[in-house]
Amino acid sequence: MNEVIGAQHEFHDEDFVAGWADRFLPTAERLKLFNVILTELQSYMPTDGCIVELGIGPGYLADYILRAMPDIEYCGVDFSAPMVDIARQRLTDHSDHVTYVQADLVKDKWWKDITMPVNAIVSTWTLHDLASQKNVEEVYKSCLRVLQGNGLLLNGDFIKPDEAIHKYEPGRFEIARHIEILQHVGFKSAECLLVLEEEITSPKAAQNYACFKAVAEEIK
Repeated sequence: MNEVIGAQHEFHDEDFVAGWADRFLPTAERLKLFNVILTELQSYMPTDGCIVELGIGPGYLADYILRAMPDIEYCGVDFSAPMVDIARQRLTDHSDHVTYVQADLVKDKWWKDITMPVNAIVSTWTLHDLASQKNVEEVYKSCLRVLQGNGLLLNGDFIKPDEAIHKYEPGRFEIARHIEILQHVGFKSAECLLVLEEEITSPKAAQNYACFKAVAEEIK
């Protein structure tokens, strides 16, 4: 089979981004992922702590978290100026608690613009767009640097199922490989919390995603 499961994006184009944001509204399945992430955050960090989101996109996850944890400080990182603009509009009610960093996760030292201690880093449907396992590994390393040996990483992203019969774009790879990389770069523990919208035979680009949890150190 020659079909490659993945998608091409033009995230620097305002019209494309606006249409993408309208199409990628949180569905019931996607909200399950949001809820798992929120539950982990509420269990592991103080109510006035700091969260960094890699790939804030239209701000759907940020809005979900900030409504439940209104006292946290939130920093959204994204390489797309149109995405940052949409997120800023969506998060107007939380503007006193949200800052933005426009940066490329691979090419730029995005962490240098984050000046306060970070309790958790979250990301959804972003790192697969980095186009290689090596780039994902570099971002995982940067996350560990930002967390400074004490914190939580929660990454919900598209994967390649173990039983895959199709080819997948390079940024989508197996759960076991994600966990192996997280442990290799120095996280104390790493696990997959759940897998959603599993489809092997006729997968669409927006199916087959998992939530990874990695702990930089035992959080007391």
